[in-house]
Amino acid sequence: MKTTHRNYADEMGDFDRLCRFIIKNNIQIRKHSTWCLGRFVDWKYGLWGDKLSTPGFWEKNAHLWFDGFGDLAGFAISEDGGCDIAILTTAGFRFLFAEILHWVFENWGQREPALSIEIKALQSLEARILESNGFERETSFYTSHFDLTSDLVARYPLESGFHLKAMRTQADYRAQHLLRQNAFAGKTEIPEEEIERVLTLYSYSHESPIYHPETDLCVVAPDDTFVAGCEALIDTHNLEADIERVCTHSDYRRRGLARAVIQECLYRLSEMGIKSAYITGYSEGAIALYGSLGADKRTESYIYRQKIGA
Repeated sequence: MKTTHRNYADEMGDFDRLCRFIIKNNIQIRKHSTWCLGRFVDWKYGLWGDKLSTPGFWEKNAHLWFDGFGDLAGFAISEDGGCDIAILTTAGFRFLFAEILHWVFENWGQREPALSIEIKALQSLEARILESNGFERETSFYTSHFDLTSDLVARYPLESGFHLKAMRTQADYRAQHLLRQNAFAGKTEIPEEEIERVLTLYSYSHESPIYHPETDLCVVAPDDTFVAGCEALIDTHNLEADIERVCTHSDYRRRGLARAVIQECLYRLSEMGIKSAYITGYSEGAIALYGSLGADKRTESYIYRQKIGA
């Protein structure tokens, strides 16, 4: 079957093209990928990594395949410009997975330490292709689903003096950055010049077409320190959202703060008319938390990594 392929190109409208592709093929992508609209938009607008200081980052880290009619059939993408990749296709072009993987070998195969990819547990075809090409399953993780059309679990009460805020009403991105650096990177002291550099980039990230400050939430301590947070990445076309960047400051863990901020996010999404929400957990504690918050089902995914020397 005739196909063509080329590098991603902003000037050709590929950002919008890929967004529309994910929106249109949402059911297929949810079943056969760990990616979603929010994750792709984050690839373009998220602040992590060196993408903004790397010339041609996006062109070097996404490659598109088109069918014989010129419609997008699938693509390969590297989230951070390293060895972690993803391959997404339409339902009718799953057979392209092997071809796209071989292209990745030839063009990104030297990235260190070794190529890795996430797939859903039901992707038996893709698993066989990966294993026949020198990949092996490394670990698994779970994505929990919330039905927002059903009654939600009652809000968890915060300790006296703590309160919930959305970034629309308390847009202290400096405090949010300090929280995330502590929670995700274990940093307790951050040079002021680094903080200022990151804050200058926040305006770029908020140009994202799906950023919604009403669902960019935080828990604030009595001393105005941000101590927990999460953010919803929303696909309004498909009435669903992914809750990301769930975090708690290291000095405030095991106090129900993450539970409270996630619940508030679920309530706000439901009030907006969003019907489904997803949240991914990598630890038994996180998975148990999401279950206690009312998740009605979960799906398993695997990380496959290329064997060194394969």
